[in-house]
Formats: sequence, C-alpha cells, structure tokens
Amino acid sequence: MRVKVVIVSLVSLLLMGCGDKTKPQKSDIPLFEAFLALNPISEISSEISIASIYKPGDALFNAVWGVQRRRLDIAEKELKPWVEKNDPEAMFWMATVIYRSSIYDTREALHLLQKSAKLGNPYAALFFSPKNNQCQLYYSDVCSEEWVSKAQALFAEQAKKGDVRGIYYSKVLNNPTHEEYVQAVIEAAKNYYYYPLVEYANKTARKHEPNKDMEKMAIKLLQYARYHNFAPAIDILRDKKFKNERDYYHNPLMKEYEEQGASLGSKESWEYYVSFSRDDENYSETDKYVIAKAADMFFGGIRGLSFVEKPKDEAELKEANKKAQEKIDEVKKIIYIDGAHVPLY
Repeated sequence: MRVKVVIVSLVSLLLMGCGDKTKPQKSDIPLFEAFLALNPISEISSEISIASIYKPGDALFNAVWGVQRRRLDIAEKELKPWVEKNDPEAMFWMATVIYRSSIYDTREALHLLQKSAKLGNPYAALFFSPKNNQCQLYYSDVCSEEWVSKAQALFAEQAKKGDVRGIYYSKVLNNPTHEEYVQAVIEAAKNYYYYPLVEYANKTARKHEPNKDMEKMAIKLLQYARYHNFAPAIDILRDKKFKNERDYYHNPLMKEYEEQGASLGSKESWEYYVSFSRDDENYSETDKYVIAKAADMFFGGIRGLSFVEKPKDEAELKEANKKAQEKIDEVKKIIYIDGAHVPLY
C-alpha cells in the first residue's frame, strides 16, 4: 500500500524558474552539518505546537484546522463570519474551500482571492502566479507576474515585523543566489518553520539515483523536522525509509512513524494506520472498526471504513463509536499547513 496526500507548495512551483539556484548541491552538506551540530536533537520533542501558524483559541484556528483535515464543512462554517468582516486571511482560506468544493463557485473564489490580496494577504496574491497550475486551471486570464511582485512586497512588509514566513519568502522570491537560498532555508528552520527544510530534503532524496552523501543528509534533515513534530516530514521520511522494503507492515520503525504522524493529525499516517490495523491479528474486529471510524469522523471520509465489520449489537456499536471519538480527542491540535502549502485532497 502506498498512500499519497498532496499538499501543493506555491513557492516551490515559483522556484522552478530559478534554474540551478535552488538545486541541492554537495557543497551544501557542510552548511547543513553545521546547522545540525549547533541544533542537536535525537528524540521527539515534547513541544508540539511551536511550528503551528495558529494556536487553539486563535480566531481562525478551527477554520484552518478544518481545511487541514479536509473537513470543508467545518472550515466553511467557521470562516463565514470572518469573511463577512472582510478579514483577508479568512477570505483566502474560504477561497481555497470554495474552488475545491465546486467548479461552479470558482468566480466567487476569485473575488475572495483578489479582495484578500488587495487587503494585504501575500498568499492570495501569490496564488495568481502564472506558474501556479491551480490559477491556470481556474483563472488563466487573471494569472500574471504583477501578482507575484505584489506578493513579494507584502512578504517584505511582514518580514519587517519579524514574521518568519515573511522573511523566508521575501528572500527566496527575490532571485537569490544558491548560497542565499540555503541560508534562508536554515534560518527558517532555526525559527521553527520547517517546510523549506523538508522541501529541500525531499528534492534531494527523490532523485532517481541521488548522491549517497546527499541522500544521507536529506534523511538527517527530515529526521530533524520529524523530531520537532512536523507531520509532513514524517510522511516523506516514511516513504524514503521504506521505498525498497517489502515487509514494512511489521517494521517497528514504520509503526513509530505511523503512530507519531497519526497523533499529529496526518491524513497519510491515519490511512496507513487504518490499513495496517486490518491486517494486524492483535486487533479485534471491534478495534479495527474503532480505528477506521475515528479516521472517517476526523477527516469526514477516508478509505477503510467499508472494509471493517461494524458491531451488530446496538450497545457495542454505541461504545465503539464513543471510543472512536476518544481517539479523535487524543489527536494533537496543531496546524502545519499555511498559505503557501494548501492540501488539494
């Protein structure tokens, strides 16, 4: 079984036009080795939400958590009152919900994205890059480099306020040298923004025949982000570690990745969890139902529930559903997506 959940990176698409400037190089290894030496970590951190763009209690937390979970029903309900108040962040997230929900509502999403950008949201402006395939798919007549320039200016304003994402994107969207790009990746990681580090590592390790030293470095970087509870790193690391291994179902490390990812709300990890539990003799039929039901409730639909046996006794079913809810309640409330990394499905 290979599960693949897609989170699109707008900035990665833009950087494709930078040629070799963002291409991983062997000369990068000492720079990342020095970074890891100065920031050692060898076990999973007890700090969970340090990299989250929103914290529980923030106005948009439940809405964006809904987007991350693909619970667009929850997201839309939570976003609506903030959109009515002309909140630019809420408009951006509502637009991502709308154009993913129905092709017939794309013009409404366009209006929200344009208004969000004009009110100062750089991610909304960045959406209209000609290199963004989502823009080309829905709004090809609007996509232009002018929007990219506007996004750069807005990120620069955020950078002045010390915003880690603003600092990173204002640098990498401004035609950086390779050395400047690598330093921007490292500085972002130092400030708990791990997407750039993980994307760099993923580019390095996904080559058909990667350099062995660079592949080892990529795994170290992914492990670093994983120890800091960054769910996308766990999902990528699992695929890299087990890409050539047949019997990964019963590998203890695979189970460790699966459990950590599921505890952080990774859909990919939950789908592995549901699939593995069906073939695990240590789980009863009720246990398998509880796991699949929890995943289905948490994500609003997931592969696996139709493959497990539902308790026939009404009291047992009620108890199983209660346990499924308890499993959901154990998931850490952390948001790892952001405006530059929006889940497609």
